[in-house]
Amino acid sequence: MKNTKFLIKITGIALIFILMAITCVNADYSSVAVINQITGKVVYPGDTIEFPITVESCYNDSDDAWCNLVVKDIPQGWSAGFYEDNDQITNLLFPEDNNEPEEIVLRVNVPSNTSSGAYSIWAEFKPDDGDTISREFTVTVDTNAEPNLDLYSTTPGMETRSTDTVEYIATLVNKYDHRVTVSLNAIGKPEDWSIQFLQEVDDEDYRQTKLSVAADSEQQFIVKVKPSQNATDGIYPFEIQAIPENGKNGVSMGLDLTINNGLEEEEMLTISQSTSSIALNPGSSKEIYVTLRNSGDETLNNVELKVQDVTGLTTEVRSFGTIDELEAGESWDTSIEITARADASPGTKELLMRAVSDEAQSKDGSVEVTIEKSSSSGFIGIGLVAAAIVLLLIVISKFGRR
Repeated sequence: MKNTKFLIKITGIALIFILMAITCVNADYSSVAVINQITGKVVYPGDTIEFPITVESCYNDSDDAWCNLVVKDIPQGWSAGFYEDNDQITNLLFPEDNNEPEEIVLRVNVPSNTSSGAYSIWAEFKPDDGDTISREFTVTVDTNAEPNLDLYSTTPGMETRSTDTVEYIATLVNKYDHRVTVSLNAIGKPEDWSIQFLQEVDDEDYRQTKLSVAADSEQQFIVKVKPSQNATDGIYPFEIQAIPENGKNGVSMGLDLTINNGLEEEEMLTISQSTSSIALNPGSSKEIYVTLRNSGDETLNNVELKVQDVTGLTTEVRSFGTIDELEAGESWDTSIEITARADASPGTKELLMRAVSDEAQSKDGSVEVTIEKSSSSGFIGIGLVAAAIVLLLIVISKFGRR
């Protein structure tokens, strides 16, 4: 059994070498051999297609070899050329010490006004030594062909309030064997709605109108939707289109946004403090600690803590000012010094504070401040009066009538 498997393996290897030898021999003494498995493709008008080709030297490291590449015959109005690593080429060189096969493609651009039918392209490979090798490639144009593109979103339906902005993550899949550039359009959007296409680069969002996707690859982009603020409750469908540069046979996907103005508002910016109440005597101060937190999933800009003015109190926010950016999930700690003025009347006052940013603001935080007259101040007053009376009696007794 083992011998049988070994013989099959050896036979397979031998056949490969025999086929390579036959290829070079059949080239009528050509110094190169041309190998291509795909000779025909079906396309849509305006498509660009590629035929993979392998060119190899028939010399066994004994001499240099080169080959001239020519597109000999092509339908009128079409364009075609040979490419290697996306660079257009007209010649191939096989050095004496390196005869590794070269992988190239024949790239053909089909005009968008081409009628349905089969079209031939003839290419020639002219070696430095030996006969020219000719190859025919057939392009079948079908106006009913489906594009090799796909457009989808894993969240095609979302719900929000009319005052909020939502973002869909969309993906464009390029199934072609060449790069495709498409224009992005929004169709059927409600009046006064804003729909933008964004691309994230280095954590920054940039607006875009076109998207370029490499061969056999996919690319994500953001569809940012801002409804009209007076939009009423209901389901609003719209469509996103990706149209190739040839202007025909693009792909589309349907999205819908449900407006529900009764949704509970999510707090993006929250505020909390170390205590909810303090007691002060006139002229005294206390410090409380405050934490601001970005509870949303977007960066907040120009974040600031604002404290309400209250009669009889002065406040100072320490080590804060304005934060340029507060990233999603991040917190910022600061403190507020609260002072009761010397002339503050006794009683309880409510001190309100709020965190604000360009995008959101927090609910009000509250600290109850109770101003108390110190009991010791009463005793001090009584003592001063008594001391004044004693002093008066001493003066009278010493300097009274004589």
